[in-house]
Amino acid sequence: MSGEAVGRLKRRARSFLKAAGLVDDPDLKAFFAEQAMQLHLKAVLLELFGEEARTHSVRELLGLLARRLRDAGYTGEAMRVMEFAAAERLALLEADEAYITARYGLGYSVGEAERLVDLAGRLIALLEEVARRVKLG
Repeated sequence: MSGEAVGRLKRRARSFLKAAGLVDDPDLKAFFAEQAMQLHLKAVLLELFGEEARTHSVRELLGLLARRLRDAGYTGEAMRVMEFAAAERLALLEADEAYITARYGLGYSVGEAERLVDLAGRLIALLEEVARRVKLG
């Protein structure tokens, strides 16, 4: 596991989230929010489990993280991730679609894009808390 790679992924995720909050174009806002979520999930998987995930799906990455947490004995943290995924199921579907739709599809309204930015911020906060708790044991 490379601390340098983890730091780079988290830095990029934060940059995408910041850019999502600043850009006016709702399609870019949605795409940047999705990228922030995807990269931060990949960073946490690498940081905690040394795993380089190859999928782009935020939902698949969340599922993978929950399984790895559960298998490593962090049942409470796995449940927090699964509960977030269940509560935000539709928004996470939208986030996965943003990977393609924001670039090639019909586009996003300002409200839809803002909801994805909010989702990204909340997911990243959850991931940081989960990672902190796992590292503390």
